[in-house]
Amino acid sequence: MRKHLIAIAIYLLPSLALAEARILVLGDSNTWGSNASGARHDSGSRWGAVMGAELEEAVVIEEGRIGRRTDLQHGAPLDNIGLAVRTSIPQVAAQHMPLDLAVIMLGTNDLQAGLQRDAETIARSAFSLARILRAGGVRQVLVVAPPPLIDPHKGALGYLFGAAEEPSERLASAFSLMSQWTGIPMFDAGQIISADGADGVHLSAEAQRRLGQAIAPVVQQLLRVSAPDAPE
Repeated sequence: MRKHLIAIAIYLLPSLALAEARILVLGDSNTWGSNASGARHDSGSRWGAVMGAELEEAVVIEEGRIGRRTDLQHGAPLDNIGLAVRTSIPQVAAQHMPLDLAVIMLGTNDLQAGLQRDAETIARSAFSLARILRAGGVRQVLVVAPPPLIDPHKGALGYLFGAAEEPSERLASAFSLMSQWTGIPMFDAGQIISADGADGVHLSAEAQRRLGQAIAPVVQQLLRVSAPDAPE
């Protein structure tokens, strides 16, 4: 009998491993952990890793890239709002499938000088990316409105973001309206933090930790709601 139970346990091990929620954190340098005052923030500070540490039985995959925009650097803002999604899931997400949830925090780099993107355009592009991930098989997506910039014209990245403070303050409102339109949940990072790094664009270690801790319960609730056996 004991041998029989051991055999069953061994047989179930792959299934038990798959029970862990797989979460993709897709973002830019603030997800990668850029630190305006020194070396890259470590895993004890980066918001994606901090969020993961707060979640039980979850695997968090950090996909941060310096300079990444909502269009994933393909040139033009994404816009499939109100239309059928025909774009394939991007490789940056596809390589990590299956995914139970993706958290997208993009939009800051869309504010760079020369791109001429307003808050509404950036919001449409961010939620268009979310729709592509959903259509590509990601069970649930949470879109995070990036925090407002603080006096970026005074920092080292002033040549790129010098005029971006005011439009950055409008992102949360535009993201909220797009969330209501699409039904895709959003989280306003500006309610918790601001871009308090030395350059007015990046996050301090403390802001990173606070963001990760604040997002964790939201993600936990979304995982419960989107679970295959969750009650209707």
